[in-house]
Amino acid sequence: MNELFLKIINMSISASWLVLAVLILRFVLKKAPKWINVLLWGIVAIRLICPFSFESTLSIIPSAETIPLNICMDTTPTINSGISAINNAVNPIISQSNTPMAGASVNPLQIIIGIYEYIWIFGMIALALYTAISYWRLRRKVDTAVRYKDNIFQSENVSFPFVLGIIKPRIYLPFKMNGQYLEHVVAHEQAHICRKDHWWKPLGFLLLMIHWFNPLMWLAYVLLCRDIELACDEKVIKELGNEQRGDYTQALVACSVNRRMIAACPLAFGEVSVKERVKSVMNYKKPAFWVIIISVIVCVGVAVCFLTNPKQDSYTLRIVVPAGSQEKFVYTDEEVSTIRNSIKIWSGDGLGDTEVILSPVNKTTETRYTATYLTHGMPVEFDAEKDTWFKIGVNMQNSTNEDIIVYVEVENVEVRIVDKINSVIKWFDYTENPSAMDDESTINLPIYPDVTFSYNQAQIIASKPFDTSELIDHTILITGMPIWNAYFADLTGDDYPEICATYTFGSGIIDSRIIIYDYAKGASYELSDRGYFDFTLRLNEADGYLYVDKTKYNTDELVETGRLVFKNNCIQIEGFSNEAN
Repeated sequence: MNELFLKIINMSISASWLVLAVLILRFVLKKAPKWINVLLWGIVAIRLICPFSFESTLSIIPSAETIPLNICMDTTPTINSGISAINNAVNPIISQSNTPMAGASVNPLQIIIGIYEYIWIFGMIALALYTAISYWRLRRKVDTAVRYKDNIFQSENVSFPFVLGIIKPRIYLPFKMNGQYLEHVVAHEQAHICRKDHWWKPLGFLLLMIHWFNPLMWLAYVLLCRDIELACDEKVIKELGNEQRGDYTQALVACSVNRRMIAACPLAFGEVSVKERVKSVMNYKKPAFWVIIISVIVCVGVAVCFLTNPKQDSYTLRIVVPAGSQEKFVYTDEEVSTIRNSIKIWSGDGLGDTEVILSPVNKTTETRYTATYLTHGMPVEFDAEKDTWFKIGVNMQNSTNEDIIVYVEVENVEVRIVDKINSVIKWFDYTENPSAMDDESTINLPIYPDVTFSYNQAQIIASKPFDTSELIDHTILITGMPIWNAYFADLTGDDYPEICATYTFGSGIIDSRIIIYDYAKGASYELSDRGYFDFTLRLNEADGYLYVDKTKYNTDELVETGRLVFKNNCIQIEGFSNEAN
């Protein structure tokens, strides 16, 4: 429920920018037909209704999501309004108010948002009850109305003409209405029905009920009602002719309604700003064709600029420093790729002056970047090739018993969130082309800082400096005759990828086996059936998972194939129960 409430707030904030633009355009487009104003409010309605939007470089909305939907879960919650001054003023207040109290099971922000959520729901219910009661009282008044003709009814219980009904709208007139005004009043109410105003006004009020907490939405609804009446007046005058303007304005004055409350219905003849409407009617001139064309172009421009979200190339990425971690670098979960041949990084919340590094997720040691010192307020820029994905690491240790969360700001990038279980990194694979087998290959992974994995045809070795000297510790992880392929994949779900490899082994009887080496735990698991079956590992490009092909020993006859999984502390083929020896 919290996410729905925060989504509504974000939609309301985005629509507020559009409302401000419409307020300006109503003044600029004074000579445009009044239905243009109603069209502009229709664009506001679309922004309030649609929970999603396309990204565009033409968008001038400062931020697509001012309040993150997961803000309640963050230990250091922040907003991103797209305006630095607002962020700098609001974020410290949010952080201070979110300081947890001793013994509390939830943070204060969750409680605050929960309270606001109930207030929002109460406000909607109150407005809904007001609307229902108003409609019920009005229906009771017109229950005894007498048909005048067609969909026009007269009643002694009503004091002003109006339209009521959404599916089958009816025009209600008071019995005492002067006959000289009747023609103009009926023409006005029929124009409302023709323009479908009996749909648009209730829709506007429904949106106001949802966004009642936003003062700009109340102003927008009031102006929508006013513009609906002005547009309807123009339509009637255009059809009646200029010679009847005087009679029409007299009817307006005679039927004026003194309404003190905002209502979703009905559409009353003299309901809104009679003085302004009289002035508008008397000064009406048919707009020039070029004015209409320019006004429509402006509406299209407003839709493009305000119904789309800004194309984001800057992001705030979170880095979790685990409790007790003494690793030199910790890395973002997300991966980034440049869109402009460089990646610019700033120190974010919780992160002071430290080293930052850009580490390719699927490249060898030769392309690894050198750590660069990052000073708060001063960005670091790395040159980077397009279509290459990186993780950002910071030099930070944590001697406490709780995780520490810090942030980095990144520009000129697109971001992807990788499924940790389905994130397979290919190191090498020579099963299809043995003649291309290299003598040596090395790879570094951000998740294992300062570790270099190296390969020759017979071994996979992990090399890491000793803590207290410049000596290098070399640990043999896998041996084979030869090792045919190797991938990194997190099959255990602990966020640390294991080495998954195919190798041949034996003397006399030489078979093909699969091994998983869990470097984080120092454990290995093997899938083999010596002399009976061979097992070969492969990457399925269609879904990105590792698959196992089980064939009869020393033949190409396929027995089983399926996804490589690790369950119950053993290797299995998805759907079968082949256990590791």
